[in-house]
Amino acid sequence: MHAFKYSVPFLACLLLHSPTRANAPDDPKAVLDAAGARGESEPAQGGADYYLYPDITGEQSDLAHLALAQAYSAKVKRARKTLAALHELEAEKGLPPLSQLLSLAVDVMRYQNGDFADEGEESALLESIHDAAEQGSYLCQQALKRTPGHPTYLLILGGIRGFTATLKIHSNPGQALSDGFQALKLLEKARTADPRLKDGYLGTGIFNCMAANAPLFVRATLKIIGRSVSMKPGLEALRMSAYQGQYTPVSSQLFLIQFLSPYDGEPAREKQQIFRSLESAFPRNPYYTFLENDENLCFHPDSFFVPAARPALASRIAAFASSDFASLRYGNLVRWQYTLLDPSPDRRYAPDTSFSFRDYGFYPAFVEGVRSKRAMEDTLEPGEKPSKAALVALQAMRDSCLARIADSPMSPARKRYYAWHVTDGLRWSPAKARARPVVTSAQAR
Repeated sequence: MHAFKYSVPFLACLLLHSPTRANAPDDPKAVLDAAGARGESEPAQGGADYYLYPDITGEQSDLAHLALAQAYSAKVKRARKTLAALHELEAEKGLPPLSQLLSLAVDVMRYQNGDFADEGEESALLESIHDAAEQGSYLCQQALKRTPGHPTYLLILGGIRGFTATLKIHSNPGQALSDGFQALKLLEKARTADPRLKDGYLGTGIFNCMAANAPLFVRATLKIIGRSVSMKPGLEALRMSAYQGQYTPVSSQLFLIQFLSPYDGEPAREKQQIFRSLESAFPRNPYYTFLENDENLCFHPDSFFVPAARPALASRIAAFASSDFASLRYGNLVRWQYTLLDPSPDRRYAPDTSFSFRDYGFYPAFVEGVRSKRAMEDTLEPGEKPSKAALVALQAMRDSCLARIADSPMSPARKRYYAWHVTDGLRWSPAKARARPVVTSAQAR
């Protein structure tokens, strides 16, 4: 069981005061005008826990937070416009290339999630990643020649190398390990030069958590060079960047969701707090609602099937944006989840059955599997076991979903992640079995 450092109420407070500002002005010019009016060296939200990194200006930081808030709110086009304004500001005033790191971070996460509709969008995303990595790395290297050991440039360069390393994990694990190790050393140097750069812990956390789950030869290689890795310090590093970082809280929280156990009490509660905080901060983005519902369906079904769930989920669906492929896809996936609460939903809450999910083509079948599993459990008396035929049918549905995941364009890591979820979600366990009433459309209303 993981050592748990933070209590849930403390997490709620930290997440609530995260420096990534979901309620910031939604226009780059308004941000720059506000920064100019108050003096650019002061950030819009000051406080004892807020610190401008060396050579980062207040207006630069404000634009960075606006871009992140827009990206995490599923406003991709607006985020790109803001990042362009940030890049122009940096070029004009010779500031550290924070825009390149943030652009890379957002695009790498979108690429890893498969958030593109076709090969054209995929190529454009890869080109954007390549350009940001090349330009950002060059600017940092030139600055570090002039000022060796500058913490902000070390942080940005280490972040760039770390994010690009994650793209090579499956195609070239040896190169990914080498690049990741170099990124790790840069981030450690940045934190040594200025311990207040808490964002640097994101790369450390990702490296440790991923390496801890890597093949044996990778872990053996790290051990030979004197670098031991394990999940515990990886989670602690992710918590540091998630709850004390300036620009990495949301991305760190999303990695925590992946690595925290859904079974252990405190980590499971930490995940639920993260889900609720993300949904509250970014209600337009259906991705966070999808993740929480999927977690509950697979590991905590009683948390999903509660009397208040149907109106609450309907309200979330009504707030979703639908401006790009990713928003449409996750919104449709949530609507599929909603059919478990209302089998005959109104049109505005019903999924588009013709939508092409690409990576998530298995999900409608998974939802039907959950529906069948619950219907089977509802026929059982306390202590009664399902018939052999019912268990065989459930296994067939599970195997069908797993086969679809295996044939999907997901990365191997995401295939393992969702195969784990589906396997647990469609497994009948005598220890957890009990009769549960099916919520019909008439009952729900």
